[in-house]
Order: sequence, then C-alpha cells, then structure tokens
Amino acid sequence: MSSGRTSRDLVEHGALLAAGSPAGLYVASAEGHLVDCNEALARLLGYGSREEALAAAELVLGGCVAGGAGAKQPTSTGAIESCLARRDGSTVRVMRTEALAEAGGERLVVGAVIDLSSSRCTEDRRRELSEELRQAQKMEAVGRLAGGISHDYNNLLAIILNYTSLVMEEIDERSPVQKDLAEIKRAAQRAASLTRQLLTVSRRGLAQPVVLDLRDVVRGMDGALRAAVGGAVDVAIALGPSSCRVLADAGQIEQVIMNLALNARDAMQDGGELSGELSIEARAVRVGAAGSLHDAHPAIPPGRYARLVVRDTGSGMSDDVRTRAFEPFFTTKPRGKGTGLGLATVYGIVKQWRGHIELASRPGQGTRVEIYLPLAAARPASSRRGRAARAAPGRGEGGTVLVTDDEDAVVTLASRILAQGGYTTLTARGPREALRVCEAHRGRIDLLLTDVLMPEMSGRELAERLARLRPDMKVLFMSGYTGDALDVPRAARPGAALLAKPFTAESLLRAVRKALEGAA
Repeated sequence: MSSGRTSRDLVEHGALLAAGSPAGLYVASAEGHLVDCNEALARLLGYGSREEALAAAELVLGGCVAGGAGAKQPTSTGAIESCLARRDGSTVRVMRTEALAEAGGERLVVGAVIDLSSSRCTEDRRRELSEELRQAQKMEAVGRLAGGISHDYNNLLAIILNYTSLVMEEIDERSPVQKDLAEIKRAAQRAASLTRQLLTVSRRGLAQPVVLDLRDVVRGMDGALRAAVGGAVDVAIALGPSSCRVLADAGQIEQVIMNLALNARDAMQDGGELSGELSIEARAVRVGAAGSLHDAHPAIPPGRYARLVVRDTGSGMSDDVRTRAFEPFFTTKPRGKGTGLGLATVYGIVKQWRGHIELASRPGQGTRVEIYLPLAAARPASSRRGRAARAAPGRGEGGTVLVTDDEDAVVTLASRILAQGGYTTLTARGPREALRVCEAHRGRIDLLLTDVLMPEMSGRELAERLARLRPDMKVLFMSGYTGDALDVPRAARPGAALLAKPFTAESLLRAVRKALEGAA
C-alpha cells in the first residue's frame, strides 16, 4: 500500500521541521559563508529574520570543521563546543554538529547548533545564588553579633566620649592630663567607628536615604580621592552624559568609593613604591533581558541602573583571595594595618540599597569592581538641606524636652547637655516612668527624646501612646541599632527624626533644634 507521500510533500515537511526546530540549522559553504538557515539560527546570531541573515554579506560562520580543506569525502563531526560571532560583535557559546554533503557538484556543510548560553546562565545563576546565600548567612551572623552588643556598647561609648569632653573643658588646656584625655577620646571614637562598620556590614546601621546623583558624589570626591591615593597614582574619572539618580545614604556611598580607592592604592604598592592607575566611572546603563551586558552579568535582573566601576592596575588577587574578599575580618594586610571590614562594608552598603556588586581580579592584572544601583525617578535632594544639617547648633529658646532611656547614665548625660544648651528638661528612667511624667506635668512638653529599643516598650510604642496625650509634641529617636525595624522611627509618626548613638554634645543639640523646627 502506498503511503501517498510525494517528494514534494517531504520537501515541504522538511521546511516545516526546520522552521519549528529550536536548534539553529544551516547550510554553509566550506569557507563558512551562509547559504541557507532557519529562523532559530538567525535569531541566535542577532538578526531579525532568516532573510536578513542570508542577506548579510559580513556573516561568516567560520570554523566549519567538517568542511575543512582536508575533507575529501562526505563526513560528519561529533558534537563540539565552539563560539559563533553575533551581529553586535559579541559571541555566543554553542554546541555544534556538522556534516559534509554535496549538491550539484558543490561541497556544502550542513550543520546544527544549540545555544548553550541559556543553560550556562542557569548554572552560573545557581552558582551565584549559592554564593550569595553563603555570603548572606555570614552577614546575618555578623549582624546578630553586632546587634547584640551595639545597643549597650554605643550607650557606654556616648558616656565615655561626652564625659571625657566635659572634663577636658573643665581643666586647664596646658595640663598634661589633657593629652591623656585626648587619647581616651580618640580610642572611644575608633571604637564607635568600628561599631558603625559592623552594623553597616550587616545592613543594620542607621541610614538617611536621599535621592542623589552618583556622578555628583564622584565629582565631589575628586580632590579627596587624589589626596588619599597619592600623587604617584594616576586618577582618571569618567562620568556618563545622563543622570545617575539613586536612593541611598550619601555618606555611605562616599564610604564605598573611598574604601575601594584605598584598597586600590594598597594593591598598587610594590616594595614600598607606589605607582599605577586608578579609574572611576559612573554612568547610567540598561541591563536588558538579552544582550551582551546581561550575558556578562546574568545575576542582575533586567532594568535601569547607575553603574559605578572602580579599576586599578595593582597586584590583583588570586582565586582564593577573590572568593573571600567580601568576608568580614578577612584581610591580606599585615597585622595592625587593616580590620578586614573595608570590602565587607562596601558589600553591606550595596546590598542595603538593593544593589549588586561584582569583583574581577587576577594576579598581576589588577582588580575591577562593578556596582549596580537601581535608578530612582525623583530629583536629587536640595543641597540647602545638606548645608542646614551641617550648620553649627544654636542655643535652645526655652523649649522643654522629655528625655527617656533605659540607661540611667545616658538620661543624665543628655539632660545635662540639653540644660547647658538652654533647654528645660524632664527625665524618665524608661518608658513607664516617661508616661507618668508626661501625665503629671502641667506645662508644655515640646519634644520627646527617647531611645528606640527599651525592655518595657519600644520608643515607637511610647511615642504613639504619648501622642494621644500631647498631639503637638515632636519626637526625636536616638539609637545606634534599631534591630529588625530600621524604619520604625519614621513610621512612628510623621516627621519623627533620628539621632545616632554614640552622640556628641554638638550632634545632640543640632538634632534637637532640627526636630523642634520640624525638619524631617
């Protein structure tokens, strides 16, 4: 019985099979020039259609193994991995199978390719997610440690710093004790800095996010960067033409750039001699669902980003060092020369603002760090607010402040500083006593100054309860660590401000004045 199929039917079915195949199918000359292909191959090579690919004179597949000069008879190759050049100049990794055939006396190569980039991206993504999880677990452990000690630690540091300053003001400037007190104060400041770093590494630090242009931050740091790395290092700064607005803490972004620059400087020291090139680039980029940029960074979701690139020509890193570079307390520097928190801090800041960071380095070939922060839509914050925040604190104008903290010494210290600044103070040892004081006081209370984390109730809960009694009273929270609720102070009531511990007399008076003026 005849099947009823004709040779024409088979040809048509062959075209249908080629059109529906997910593999790229092609016929090429022995030199690699394309003779025919299906739509899948055209898309793989970056062309809009089969006809467009066939019309491209510059398209050469190259490397046709089966069609090599030594092939005299029809042969075929096993599946091999190779790269094909795409229309935009990038390359795509494929699994390629070819066979030599003859048609009309002409030797042709018939081939099929399977795109390996998607499967490799999946594997790379799995590997990167595993690494991100490992890194996140380390940061979580450090965060729990930092959070566990920072509350009490920052209270103690505030007491040490401020009482040292008070004693230094009381004694004669020529007294030899002044030098000893200055050393105590310097050590306490270093301890406070270390605590802030630990909290930043674990993304538990206090931050003040604003919309800023990354290019402005880099531009503003030009002089400081050149001074920090030294005149022997050539510094090149490149800024893109379009805005790079991101939502972040300006001080933290400056810290990221400076930490990377200082690391680069240290990597460019060879036997005590410092030389090399440091380049810093800030520009807006788009990471698409397809294309060379996304292929190079498969872990970054598609979207628009501000990209910061810091590259040096230093000694580079081995694979072992590179894979541990962001670990807290890991350092290759001599003892006493580094805490091992520089790159860990950078990592923590980038992740806190929903960013991505990638590090590429090889021994003798320098290091390149790329940071991607999501672009923000709002306009940059006014510099007027920044100038106001840095203005010198003025004296109080008779305002009444209710001070409460679970640490008696902090209450006494803050009350003393505020009294010296011209404010009337009411004190309460903890939130329960603060409620009683507020209910018993017949006069006006202009401001509640309260710790965030207290055992009886949180500062947020206290502020909410007192708001029912005194709706016009403003609130200023103080804390060095807000636990799992970094936004608690601002969520407690509109306009609530935040003072970081350990505070100084100047920072306390400035924060109180701003809170009373209604500055958010």
